[in-house]
Order: sequence, then C-alpha cells, then structure tokens
Amino acid sequence: MTDEYFDEMRKFGHEDEMRYRMLMRGVKKLLEQRRREKSKLFGGLPLRQKHKTPRAGKWS
Repeated sequence: MTDEYFDEMRKFGHEDEMRYRMLMRGVKKLLEQRRREKSKLFGGLPLRQKHKTPRAGKWS
C-alpha cells in the first residue's frame, strides 16, 4: 500500500466506518498483488512430466 493510501486513511476519524473499509480494501489489494506475483514465479517452471507406464518387452 502506498503512502497516499495511508494519508487518505488518516483523514478519517477512528470511529469512522469508512476507515475500516479502506483498510480492508487495501489488504485485499495487497493479497491479490502477492498472489499474482507468486503465480508469475511458478508460471515459468516446467510442470512435472508424467512417464508412460512400463510394459513388458520381448525376451531375447
């Protein structure tokens, strides 16, 4: 969350309901941002490859 966001929050009184709504919105944005960053990190990793089931071959 940015400094501007906190400045806006400080303008509201402690008993004002809007202050808590803004705080919840900020936390929600922060969690979504972290989730997007995490998905970008794992997006570049190769997925686990499945191996074919082993089959019996011919005897020599």
